[in-house]
Amino acid sequence: MKPAAEHNVAGYTVLETARGRVVVAQRTGLIARRIVQRAPVGSLLARGERFGLIRFGSRTDVYLPSDKATATVAPGDRVVGGVTVIARWS
Repeated sequence: MKPAAEHNVAGYTVLETARGRVVVAQRTGLIARRIVQRAPVGSLLARGERFGLIRFGSRTDVYLPSDKATATVAPGDRVVGGVTVIARWS
């Protein structure tokens, strides 16, 4: 997506983990603006549990504590939710 996507509608999910805070930003695409948030505020999520989805060419940004995680993918890499390992905890 283009840098202008930073200004598209977004849904943010903040996960408090034992290793620090993880923020997931689901950003809508230009044409089909569709974000589905499934987990209510305060939910306790299990590893691998789905908490939302985006549709039609949107994107997801994941922000991890830089001192506690090492990325296994680079910006722009295509990943598959629930399949691709995006980072490893240090």
